[in-house]
Amino acid sequence: MGHLLRRWSLLLLLLPATLLQAQEARPLLFGVLPYLSTRILITTYSPLAAYLEQRLGRPVSLQTAPDFDTFTSRAFAGEYDLLLIAPHYARLAEVDYGYIPLLRHRNDIRCYLMVPREQPLASLEQLRGQTVAIHERSAMVPMLGLNWLAEKGLVAERDFRVVENVTQSSALQSVVSGKARAAIVSHSTVAQAPADLREATRIAGECPSAPGLALMAHNRLPPAERQRIKEVLNAFEQTPEGKVFFDISTHGGYREPTPADARLMDKVLPETRRLLKK
Repeated sequence: MGHLLRRWSLLLLLLPATLLQAQEARPLLFGVLPYLSTRILITTYSPLAAYLEQRLGRPVSLQTAPDFDTFTSRAFAGEYDLLLIAPHYARLAEVDYGYIPLLRHRNDIRCYLMVPREQPLASLEQLRGQTVAIHERSAMVPMLGLNWLAEKGLVAERDFRVVENVTQSSALQSVVSGKARAAIVSHSTVAQAPADLREATRIAGECPSAPGLALMAHNRLPPAERQRIKEVLNAFEQTPEGKVFFDISTHGGYREPTPADARLMDKVLPETRRLLKK
């Protein structure tokens, strides 16, 4: 009996350490909003994932989804440990789904109305009766662009038709192919588009901006681990790889989230919830 008790005592002593090792060995799931094609996202964000893996001493699995609906469903179900997400989705993830803000991209999300280079718009009125390409109704960039057009007197589905695409890249491509007269896309989409696509399009207008993409951590990660991840992310910005990353992505580095960011996104939370339910 004494021998069995000693064995059980030893197992109980070893159990916490074993669980900790299992936790450390589990990949950190890093979900990236599919605002670009999967190929471009993986190419762009792989250096960041590799740096996190190296500095944290833990595997990092870079993940995205085929579309916004799938991604937000996975994110709000808590499937990701880390999350790179649009600011209005980020506020929803914080308020309703247990994610903690870590950092935000320094550069605001800038929104362009793009048209074929050989077919510029003399005025926005020329969009009446035409088709405008977007990538997802509930996404930040289409919300900015469609609200901006409405303020100019052009209301979606009344004055022009809206067609959704899987990504912003495909929305931009639809302008070149003639499937749409214009597209609403982000500055970073244009900057990272293939050269031939950029050369075939031009900016017809710039919409109001919004705070940059947000980096979130799920609250199941211990506070000390969240703080460590934040420190590593900030350090990445100063590395040669980080400087190349921010040059290519046009995100401009990291900054702290502010109460003003939260107040601004609180204004669009009801519309965000409505569109996601729809």
